[in-house]
Order: sequence, then structure tokens, then C-alpha cells
Amino acid sequence: VMTNPPDPATQERVALVLVSHSRPLAEAVATLARQMTGDAVTIVCAAGAGDNGETLGTDAMLISQMIESVDRAAGVVVLMDLGSALLSTDLALDLIPPEVRANVHLTGCAFVEGAVAAAARAAGGASAEEVVSEAANALLPKAAHLAEGQEASHMVVSDAGSTAWDATGEAAISDPAGLHARPAARLATLAGRFDAEIVIADVTRGSGPASAKSLVALSALGARRDDILAVSAKGPQAGEAVAAITRLISELTGTGDAPPPSQAKPAGEKQLSRAIAVAPGTVIGPAVYLNRAIPQIPTGKTEDSVAETALLKHALATALKTIEASSAGKSGGDIFMVQQTLLQDPAIIDSALSLIKNELLNAAAAWNRAIEDAAGVYAKLDDPYLKAREADVHDVGHAVLRILLGTESIQLPEGPPCILIVEDLAPSEASRLDPDRFLGVIDRRGGPTSHASILLRAAGIPAIAGAAALVPDQGVRTAGFDGATGEVWVDPEDALKAEIEQKQAEWVAQRLAAKQDAVGLITTRDGHDIELWANVGGLADARMAKESGALGIGLLRTEMLFLDRATAPSEDEQVDLLRSIFDIFAGCPIVVRTLDAGGDKQIPYLHMDEEENPYLGVRGVRLCLERRPLFETQLRAILRAGEGHDVRIMIPMITETRELVATREVLEEAHQTLAKAKVPHVWPVPLGIMVEVPAAALLAERLALESDFFSIGTNDLTQYTLAAERGHPKLGHLADAAQPAVLKLIQQVVGAGREAGRSVSVCGEAAADIGTAALLVGLGVRRLSMGAASLATIRRKMRECSIAELETMAAAALQTDDAPQARAGLDFA
Repeated sequence: VMTNPPDPATQERVALVLVSHSRPLAEAVATLARQMTGDAVTIVCAAGAGDNGETLGTDAMLISQMIESVDRAAGVVVLMDLGSALLSTDLALDLIPPEVRANVHLTGCAFVEGAVAAAARAAGGASAEEVVSEAANALLPKAAHLAEGQEASHMVVSDAGSTAWDATGEAAISDPAGLHARPAARLATLAGRFDAEIVIADVTRGSGPASAKSLVALSALGARRDDILAVSAKGPQAGEAVAAITRLISELTGTGDAPPPSQAKPAGEKQLSRAIAVAPGTVIGPAVYLNRAIPQIPTGKTEDSVAETALLKHALATALKTIEASSAGKSGGDIFMVQQTLLQDPAIIDSALSLIKNELLNAAAAWNRAIEDAAGVYAKLDDPYLKAREADVHDVGHAVLRILLGTESIQLPEGPPCILIVEDLAPSEASRLDPDRFLGVIDRRGGPTSHASILLRAAGIPAIAGAAALVPDQGVRTAGFDGATGEVWVDPEDALKAEIEQKQAEWVAQRLAAKQDAVGLITTRDGHDIELWANVGGLADARMAKESGALGIGLLRTEMLFLDRATAPSEDEQVDLLRSIFDIFAGCPIVVRTLDAGGDKQIPYLHMDEEENPYLGVRGVRLCLERRPLFETQLRAILRAGEGHDVRIMIPMITETRELVATREVLEEAHQTLAKAKVPHVWPVPLGIMVEVPAAALLAERLALESDFFSIGTNDLTQYTLAAERGHPKLGHLADAAQPAVLKLIQQVVGAGREAGRSVSVCGEAAADIGTAALLVGLGVRRLSMGAASLATIRRKMRECSIAELETMAAAALQTDDAPQARAGLDFA
């Protein structure tokens, strides 16, 4: 529920989002805060669940929408009332575009006092970091008055002996869940790519140092949100390692290890007991148990430690290849990365190898003890996120044991659709469940933050966890549950069973209707078609975009292939990841933007020259043409991955025609190289440009002679047109594509495209703002590309519009002086 719509006059100030289980509570807190500050600060509420927020709970989708509604360069600070509100917010961060997510700051402060303090600080024009700090200290006056002796902050200075290291650095971890498994896996993976000894210590808690290349060691630090982590390295690549790792730590903002939003039912409904809600959906069916045969570990000593070492290394390599093959194209890429990291974790492997060498244990026994020791580290941790990783350790551990002992992998039960009852579902098992075969999952142990739970949500399989006290470990014939509330029914009577089956039918019908409505081609009220495409930055984005009904990918950012690495990705690496994304949109158009490095996207290993103003320097196509081998490799990868797909290539930062001509030459050479080697690839391929430099818009008629299509990047076009960096804290009011000067440039591009028969789309996030989108359509744009989370809102609103009305509004907007005046004429919704 948005209680205070954004006011253009306050866009230069930090905005606040209040996330609460209770809509009345959030609105009351917002009112209290406004009494302190007036209307100087934009405050919105993402509170309650269900229709109109009337149900007690939190809704990740609503949270993401509210964050996007107030996104601005100055930043957005999110305050949450209870622990599960934080988890829903963490999930919401996965639903918003990366550029929006980068502006979001979470704070675990006291909800009421923190909101008032934050609003007061924001009203004074403070930065987002200062607002968060003010909110965090909101309880200090109260604590001081009650003589509790609370301190504003504390820090233990590292005495790790900096002189012994070639490079050191510090960064604060902002991930709401701390250094849990997936960010720890990213750190360990990144550290492993550098030729350097690297350790990380938590100077806030005084724990460590720990090997940066060990997932287990990093997790054992127990690092929480806002802890200061000290990174030290020595070796040939020490400096590069510290720079990359501290950068990654500072960018960790949550990866989705979060349960679904709570959607509790009214107390009056029939119910038995409740388990932990994991994945929504009301289901009932025959119950089937998953029975696992635990491998028997041989106890005998070995006389050939060399042979046992070789056996273990072969089993590890085989397990790693199996995970890589089984995870291709599936949801949960980050989760499978955790498993891959565990299989390469030096703390576990070295422990097992030491047991083989020094105690003469056989490979299976040594590996089993090392795995149990590692699992024990997680089991002792208090943090539920980290504690849930014990299952991941056992999962990969058992996979290796089955290879060593020659036993078969766990066989899923066969038969008609059923409810699966399991004891602590493993990620490898969850990834194999077919939604058509398994109606739902009851995990007697487990939890909402387990990786298995995340995979079930991604697959759309209803699930509950922690049900051991409610569901027997044997003997259940029929089971039903509500995955949104945790209600469980075991062998219900016929009348109750019929009632649950009716709810199941309604849920299935609602989900089917939502899928049918998720279409990418919509028709306005007066009969004109508008195409809705999606901006994608990785596998998870692609899956969400497809599920949300995107007609195609209007912008595939390829920077994800190049960031958080010590070296540039190989051609084969790029092909594998691109192909997995292309496969999701098989048969649909896919626009791939080539590397857009430079400006705010610095890549350390490219050793780019320092520039006084990198936004106006060597970035985008300028960098690619300067680093031609890098460019050729990427183009070959796109062509190879694009075989059998409708792929188009888009070039960023085009300013002059000769840049596009030069790019065509490189593309032609990439094609010729592949053709001579008889490597299958897509050809010919359309080549278009991002219109994000005013010069390109002004020369659109000329560029149309060389370009196959135009796609307008409103973010950069706006900042370059208005000479206002979009991240500047004092110029947020200029970061608005509805500014008449920007609209006139867009109108010119649309006209040039129409005259030359070139399609024109908008892939900047302005397409996700309903007001700006209305003006864009009024100017003649018929293809809008945006983050998947915004598709439903734009789809619904655009269907209510009339093109004739939008054209009138756009014409009026062109005659105004600024963005607020341009928006003032919008009366379509």
C-alpha cells in the first residue's frame, strides 16, 4: 500500500520504504515520521499480504514494486519490522533490476524509532549511508536514559600483521543474511582464480583470519551484515585479488535465500496444525515417501594411500562434472555453484587427503569423516541461513561416496502424481522433481532457507518444511497442505478432503489464468499492438522474464560474464552461459548487447587507463574496438551460442557511423573465422545500436543506413542530454527521461527509424515507469523492454490506454519546460 506517492520535488532526497507485517502499523509509523518532517521525504509502505494488504504478512512482490516506485539516484532506505520481513525483502531484491538494487540500502534498526530518525536525517538532504547510520543509532537516547550502556558502534582493529602481506583492504558486508553460503561461494570461487595466498578476517567480531579459498572456513567466520571484513594477500596477484574481493564483498546485497512472503489465512477457516510455509499452493494427493539407502562406509585401512588418493580425486572430478551437466539450463545456478565450490573446497579436500596419507583411511572413510567435520561446522552455527547449509555439505558428500562405493544415485518414486514426504530434501533431489509428477513436497525437517526450498519455489512446486511433529515418518496414505500458510492435513475425512480438493482446483485455475495472461503482445483500448520484452542480466532473470510472458529479450547484458573474475572468460565459457540463456527463450527474439565496460562498470583485469571522467571516456564500443581480440572472442561466442536461435547483436555507446562500420568488419571476421573452422554458428545476424548518446539520436537518419535496428537506452541518454550524472546525490531531479529535451530526441529517433523501416525499442528502465512508458508510446514507440518484475504492471495499464490519447499527451509534454510539467499532463490512469 503506497501511502505517499513520489513527489518530483523531493527526488533529490533519500526515499524510505517501510516493510511491515501490518498495514495499519506501517501507515501509522509513516504518519508519525511525516509529523516530524512534513512532506519533505517520500515514504511508502509495503505492508501486509493478500488483497489490499489486509492479511498479516509480507509480500516480496509488493516490496519490489514499492522500491522501484521510489527509485532515485540519492538512494532508497528500507526499514523492516520483524525477521521474516527481512527475508521477504531479501527475496524482493532478486525481483528488481540490478541498477535499481544498487541504490537500495537495508537497515536492521528499530522499526518505529528508526523510521522517525531516518526521515529526519533524509529531510536534511543526507546521503543514504548517513540515513542508515542515523536509523541504526535511533535507540541510543532511549538506552542512555535507561542506563543500558549501549554504544553506537564498535570495531576491533585487525592486528593481522599487515607488513607480512603484499596487499590489504577492508570492506563492509551489506548482505542482510551476512556471509551465508552463496556469497561465501562467490568469494571462494573468485579467490581461487588468483595466484596469491588470501585470507579474510572479520575485524568487527575478531574472528579469523580464514582462507578466502575455503567455503567452510569463510562460513565459520560467522560474519553478519555490516561487519568489516579485512582482506590480506601475498603473491604475484595480491593487489588484483584484494581489489576484486573487497569490491565483491561490498556488492553482496542478498541472493535470494529467503522464504516466500507470509500469506496467513483468516482464523475462521478450517485448519489443523501448521508447518513452515515454503512454496505457495494448496494441494492434496496420495502420499509417497522418499527412501534413501545410506551407503555403508568400509572401515578397513589401506595399504596403498597413493591409489586411494587417486580414487578420491577421480570421484571428485566425476561428481563435479555431474553437477555441471545436471544444472545446465535449470533454476538455481547460484545454488549449484555452492555445490561445485564445496567439491573444490581445500579445507574439505585437504582434510580427506591428510586422513588417507597419515591415518591410512580408505578414500570413502576419509571423505566421509571430512564431510561430517565440515557439516558439523555449519550445525554449530546460530544463523539459520548458515545452519541450513549442513544439508548442502551432506548432499555433495553423499554424491562422492556413491561414486566411490559404486552405488546408484537415489531413485525418485514412480507412479501417478503424488505428495512427496521426505526427511531433509537435498538440493540434488529437489532439482530432479518434475512438477507434473510431484504435486507438492512435505519436508519433515528442512526449512524455508534451504537450497532445496529455493529450488522448489523456482520450479513452482508447493512445499512445506519442519513438519516432523505433524506428519509421521511412515504410514500416511493421503496428505494435503497449504504451502502459503503451513496448514497440513493427514488422511483427512471425505468431506474435508473434498473441500481441500476444491481449493486445489481453484489454485490451479488461478495459476493457469496468470500464465495465460502473461503475454508479451498486448492490445490497447483502441486496437493498437504494443510489444513487451525483458531486460535480462543472467539465468535467473531469463527464467523470470519467460515466466512473466516477455515476448523476447530486448536487452541481454553480457557484463555478468566478465565481472568478479581474475581473467577474461574464454570463448567456450561465454558460449556455455549464453546458450543456457538462449535455450530458455528458444523460438523468441533475443537482443544481445556486447560488453559495455567503462564508466561505472570497471573491470580490473582489463587494466583500463584512469580517466578524469570515465563516463565520457573509453567505454562501450570504444573499448571493444580498442581491445579487438577481446571483442572478436565475444562476437564468436555469441554467434556460436546463437545457432538455432533468433539472435540480434546490439552495440553500446555508438556515436559515429564509422564505429558501426568498424564493428561490422569485426563481426564479419568473426563469422569468417568460424566458417573456415567449420564451427556451427548463426549467420547472418542483425546488427543494431543502443541510442544513448545525443549525437546518435541527432544522426539517427544517417545511422539507419548502417544499423538494422535502434534500441534507446534512456538511462544514459538522459544523463548525457542533461549533463547530470545519474548517480549524483544532488541531481536526482534531472534523472528523469520524461524531460522534454530527452523526449524530443526519442521522437527524432522514432521518426528516423520509421522512415528507414528500422524497428525502434526502448530498453532503458524508463520503460518500466508507467508515466514515462505512456509518453514513449505516445511518441510512437511500440516495443518496450524492462525488468521482468515490471511487466505485469505495464501490461495491465497499457491495455487500459488509448493510443490517440497518449499521442495527445506526448505532444503536450513536448511543449513543457521540465519533467514534472510533462508528467502533470498525464491523466490516462
